[in-house]
Amino acid sequence: MEPYVIPIFTDEWWRNNIVTFLIIGFLLFIGNKLSEKNNYFNFIIGSFLILRLPWNQYYQYQIGQYNLEWSLPLQMCSFSSFFSGLILVLHGLNIDKKYKNLLFEFLLYWSVGAFYSFITPQYTTGIEGLIYYDYYVSHGGILFSILFCRLFLGYFPRKGSWKKIFIYSQFILLIIHAINYIIGGQANYFYTMIPPAVDNPLVVGAYPTHIILMNIFAGIHFYFIYLLTRKK
Repeated sequence: MEPYVIPIFTDEWWRNNIVTFLIIGFLLFIGNKLSEKNNYFNFIIGSFLILRLPWNQYYQYQIGQYNLEWSLPLQMCSFSSFFSGLILVLHGLNIDKKYKNLLFEFLLYWSVGAFYSFITPQYTTGIEGLIYYDYYVSHGGILFSILFCRLFLGYFPRKGSWKKIFIYSQFILLIIHAINYIIGGQANYFYTMIPPAVDNPLVVGAYPTHIILMNIFAGIHFYFIYLLTRKK
């Protein structure tokens, strides 16, 4: 499927981002008030973010565009979207904090993908029907969950966590790359086969150079995210 790209600073770009960030801000305000009393808010929002993944799969099938080459939830932001809901659901459960912290750290560092998805939006599954809006629900949910966990739920990246997540990511990247080869065709999850079509100065070169450079840039981003969000 040919990706749909929203050029930066166009009316469509401004409208979608402004509306999304206003909703994120509103939910943070409401969530801060409600989460002080109970975990219902966390559970409801978390469940919604998790359930939108199977809904997305079903919806693509219903509108006749489901294809293994682009429909599977195997992009980095697909994983992050699932993590964004899971961390909220698990927060109120009696589970060892180290597992929750690890989940938060994956979400935190991988959120760099969601961040750039707002700056240089690229739809890999088309824009038909509700798919257009689901893009912003998914990526907005990622940013909301990170801010909510960091500001109100007491989550911080642990010392050296950026290196650990970077190393783990390499193994996941290899697995996804193998899946792309197995599926064949236009399969390009994690953009390991072809670089994103967006106008981004950090996307440089063709295969396989773009993978190496994107990895280097990812490591740099992980480190700066760690510096910005660690516990002082």
